[in-house]
Amino acid sequence: MIEKSQLPYLVELVDDEASEVRDEVLRELSNYGANLEMDLEEFSDILETNKIDLIYPIIESSRRTWLKEHWKDWMTAENEYLKLEMASGLIARFQFGLTYEMNLSEKLNELTTGFIRFYPRGDEFDLAYYLFRDERIEGEKHDFYNPMNSNVLYALNEKKGLPITLSIIYMLVGKRLGFNIEGCNFPGHFLTKFEHENKTVYIDCFNRGKTIYEDEIKEMLMDTYDSLIDYLKSTATANTILKRVVNNLINAYKENSNQLDRYLFSEIYESTPW
Repeated sequence: MIEKSQLPYLVELVDDEASEVRDEVLRELSNYGANLEMDLEEFSDILETNKIDLIYPIIESSRRTWLKEHWKDWMTAENEYLKLEMASGLIARFQFGLTYEMNLSEKLNELTTGFIRFYPRGDEFDLAYYLFRDERIEGEKHDFYNPMNSNVLYALNEKKGLPITLSIIYMLVGKRLGFNIEGCNFPGHFLTKFEHENKTVYIDCFNRGKTIYEDEIKEMLMDTYDSLIDYLKSTATANTILKRVVNNLINAYKENSNQLDRYLFSEIYESTPW
């Protein structure tokens, strides 16, 4: 296996005139391991555009290896919210790149600080208003099958995402504020919920943080309410939420004809002890 110190020499030869040299260099880079992308960052000054184009498929492959090696790290976290945050951070790093500078936890901390500044005595209702009205984070209704919609950091940057992605934001910021906001694994449309004055309140994060009370849900669902009550009453664990996120990614990569990443998340789905 090649050493990190040898990378500059290999990069210089990646577009060599001799095909035998190019093939050998690419083979060596392919065998470098999961840290290739991060170690190459140190030598970014010699990575010309044409060299990057040649190496990029190998970087993507090493990134997939990195995610498989680190995916289950979140399972050892001490609570459900930290599990969600760690796993969301792994997905963000995979999709944005291992050298991407912005950090998910820091971005969530910024939102928390902003909320406290504007709503020093705010509650869960105020937080929903702050995130989905003041900050204008909303559901992505046009490019629904974009895999990035399952990326919490992307949703924070672009202010759009899937119902479950926006729900994770609401839950994680809420946790920082001491709120007990839970996930509700409602079929087809993930919701969040919390207790207020002895009543369960549901928040639809996808639709600008709309507040829904249990009586309203019963009226909307009518004959199907009894069959769905278990979903409404139970709390979605981190495992349940992440299982749904990974399944969304499988479907999104399938819709986008990205077979390599579809296979990656299918493998993750099958190998994770949900």
